[in-house]
Amino acid sequence: MPWVAVKRLGAFAALTLCFGGVARADDAATPEPPGDAGWCYDGDGIESLAPDMCHFSPQLPSGASPDTLVVFLHGVTKVGTNWQHSGQRAIVRAARAHGFSVIMPRGPLGAGSERFADHYNWPTSVRGQTELEAGVLEKWSDARGALEERNGQPFRQQFVFGFSAGAYYGASLLLRGRVPVQGYAVFAGGGAPAGVERWARGTQPKVPIYVGYGRKDRAWRDPERLGHALARMRWPARVVMRPRVGHSMTDAQVREAIEFLRKHSQR
Repeated sequence: MPWVAVKRLGAFAALTLCFGGVARADDAATPEPPGDAGWCYDGDGIESLAPDMCHFSPQLPSGASPDTLVVFLHGVTKVGTNWQHSGQRAIVRAARAHGFSVIMPRGPLGAGSERFADHYNWPTSVRGQTELEAGVLEKWSDARGALEERNGQPFRQQFVFGFSAGAYYGASLLLRGRVPVQGYAVFAGGGAPAGVERWARGTQPKVPIYVGYGRKDRAWRDPERLGHALARMRWPARVVMRPRVGHSMTDAQVREAIEFLRKHSQR
């Protein structure tokens, strides 16, 4: 079963930095440097829309462009490594199999915490969200607009998929109702901070989310807590734990996620 996993997790501790959008306000975020030339994997039909934005669209049998766009959020990635490439190849494999377009943005440097100042990450802290989130989301919107102009038609639906640190940020965006998308999927991550049911219960609309994790992942309790919180809030969700899976995102999980989200978004 093909999968993507974090490499020798010196980055593993990043999984427990923050849950949702209520991290410590003193978690600093450093400015983002110029884009890495090698951020996008060189192959598999992946193109660079910008130094920090990769894209892939499969050829559909009908000849039409896919009507679904997935924003894929990588795990924490140290500067000078290519940890992100395995994730990019995995989501491209899924895009081919299930007929969706995908953009693969790079998170800002040090966005999560001072401890990982030399890693590309996502703004899960309050300070990071205040200083960086608007720019992060604007880049996604710009990429979508450029693809829609190229395709000559808008995307009918958009989903956010997040792996590892990207899963925590995806859960944060979901619970805050931060972006107008039709669904989320998080793999090997995601959490529910204390008090989430007070401040997230009123989030509207409650778009569906797929939560996939493995019991062999040392951080398995975080997505489990997220699943319990979603159930208590009666949030539309599918939560799947696999007993033999570790810190990874499997092809089977991605298939379940896209099938669940597509089915729910058509209701």
